[in-house]
Amino acid sequence: MATRGFDLDPAMVSTVVNIVKSLVNEEGQITVEGRTIQYKAKGRVHSLMEPWVYDGTAWDVMSGISEKAKHYKSKQGAIEHATLKLLERLTRDGLLGGRKEL
Repeated sequence: MATRGFDLDPAMVSTVVNIVKSLVNEEGQITVEGRTIQYKAKGRVHSLMEPWVYDGTAWDVMSGISEKAKHYKSKQGAIEHATLKLLERLTRDGLLGGRKEL
């Protein structure tokens, strides 16, 4: 006797996958001094003591420079720290905050 699997509507499966992704991950962009900064946070399993953490990445679209921040309790914390690291680097490299020294 064969068992029959469930017939799932592909649109429903896609909707559920998108909902889960939005709960676990986040993406977006901001503009700083005319530069487009994109960011994302991804959740991951870490350990039994700290089962879920987020890693963030922020990158400057024009230069391709990126920074990461790992192991945060919230998506917002991971995004904030990755973005701050990127803005500090862009400023240090002379790409933000005035003219670049020659």
